[in-house]
Amino acid sequence: MVEVAALPDPMAPPDPMAPPDPMAPPHVAARLISAIPTVVPAKGYVGSESCVSCHAEQHQSWHYSYHRTMTQPINESTAPEAIKGDQTINVEGETFRFEQSDGEFFIRMIDSRSGLAPLSRLVMMTGSHHMHVFWYEQVDVPKTPKLLPFTYLIDQERWVHRRAAFLRPPELEYDLDAGCWNSTCIHCHSTHPRQQVTSGRSVTDSRIWNSEVVDFGISCEACHGPGEQHIQVHNEASKNGGVDRIVDPMKLDVQEQRDVCARCHSIGFIMPRDTQVFYNDGPAFRPGQVNKDVNEYRVVRMSREHLRNPDLATWLRIEGPMAPSDNFWPDGQTRVSGRAYNGMIESECAQESDMTCLTCHTMHETNEERMEEWRDDQLKPGMRGDESCFQCHEAYRELGSKHTHHPIESSGSRCANCHMPHTVYGLLKTIRSHTISSPSALSVIQTTRPSACNLCHLDQSLGETAGHLAQWYGHKVPKLTDEEATVSLAVLQLLKGDASQRVLQVAAMERTDAREASGTEWLRPYLLIGLSDTYAAIRLISERVYGTLPDAEPLAFDFATPADERLRQIAELLREIREHERFAPNAELLVDEDGKIDTERLDQLMKSRNQRPVTLQE
Repeated sequence: MVEVAALPDPMAPPDPMAPPDPMAPPHVAARLISAIPTVVPAKGYVGSESCVSCHAEQHQSWHYSYHRTMTQPINESTAPEAIKGDQTINVEGETFRFEQSDGEFFIRMIDSRSGLAPLSRLVMMTGSHHMHVFWYEQVDVPKTPKLLPFTYLIDQERWVHRRAAFLRPPELEYDLDAGCWNSTCIHCHSTHPRQQVTSGRSVTDSRIWNSEVVDFGISCEACHGPGEQHIQVHNEASKNGGVDRIVDPMKLDVQEQRDVCARCHSIGFIMPRDTQVFYNDGPAFRPGQVNKDVNEYRVVRMSREHLRNPDLATWLRIEGPMAPSDNFWPDGQTRVSGRAYNGMIESECAQESDMTCLTCHTMHETNEERMEEWRDDQLKPGMRGDESCFQCHEAYRELGSKHTHHPIESSGSRCANCHMPHTVYGLLKTIRSHTISSPSALSVIQTTRPSACNLCHLDQSLGETAGHLAQWYGHKVPKLTDEEATVSLAVLQLLKGDASQRVLQVAAMERTDAREASGTEWLRPYLLIGLSDTYAAIRLISERVYGTLPDAEPLAFDFATPADERLRQIAELLREIREHERFAPNAELLVDEDGKIDTERLDQLMKSRNQRPVTLQE
């Protein structure tokens, strides 16, 4: 684990949120300003440092949050250990060297063919919770850093190629690094961004960005609105009884409150009335407004009602490896992380009540003892468990096992495991769906989305799940294929499913709840199959999960070993398992009466794998 810095003194000056770093030599500060977007107050936005003197406690918790560090200029106070000092790294046969000098951080990416190793300055990083991506200076293109082709995984303290950090088809070649932060990341990884695109030139031309932000990262005014007038009203020297227009999200109406979060935590696209004004001045939307009224950002909802909109229908019909529809399951539930607003608004809980994001989440925490727990997902106290549901559904507290049909202390009686299962993917992990729903065998058939039941009971078939749901809740058993009725859904989707299903299943094999319900002794051969996948992200997760198995021996290869050698070693390991290991007979896990893996059936299922290209735009 990476060590976390101590909680800062609330009255101390905040860490520098914008270049230049006050501790940096003057030439470093000047160069940094020219290499990345500029921090400039605008349109009443004045920046987070203006808030600390009056709101020290709130500023302290925000300062500790991952919102603050979502994008940071690189300087001596922000640079992680991964890039400090002089060190040489090799990733998938590519060599690069970090160097540090006079308050600056550099990288040499060594060309294996020419041997040349030009020196590039690292100037900015995005992400701070699970991974860091780094941006380096384009010497001849100001304010437009390029994306390093390698990503640093914080928990694993490991560098991987960018193609392994995100779920992308292996054949997909894309180059979005030059100007990508200015064109895309800036909208949600900074506060009040202005892209500043020169008129008359393509917005994809990396030479034309003159971008500005009020703060790097998501800071106070992203949720409370511009603070300049608020400061003026409360300034002792100019108190005149003026109306304070600062926004307290907790006092907003339901839709206004939801829309504070929706602009970043949703799937949608920007369609401003005047594109050039939007590029120059930034979003017209302010916290406290209803997104629909401002009419510059469209939330995409993949439901029958919303598909009648010709713009959305056309957008969703786009096919290919970057198809927008990959972001949704066929019934409109979201597949990708960071888009919880889309999930929430499709829930009856939200449609029939005043539920908002702040029903369960809070942007500030005052208890220092739970600060580390809070910053992980910014949940209110008690909201990680059943209390998040009991605050509205009190009757189910008393029903207990009569409702869940599981021991009350077990994971099978936790509300969220059944009603918010881990069917959303992003950043090499799964998270809970924010579309609150109930388990259904029919929905698995209709959507291909794994059932909540089978994400814990990995060893059971959909047929077994359908039988329990019929017995306990009166569901009608749907018509199932022989495979669906007799083979573990986890095994079936790992062998036959598309990449979005396969990645959920290998990730499920890591979860404690699933291991307690299903055991671990049978997982090894299936994780080896995961390591043979064509998608690098699936292989990386399979390797990580494999390493957590009880008594797991280190592999002589890793997820990035060249395919021929990796597949040869996997085949040898599977042969040894077949010949020498015996499991408890279980037809649902393709284990025959002799305790051997039924390799013939396994190969047969793999030959019918869904090979459609899948891109999850996390």
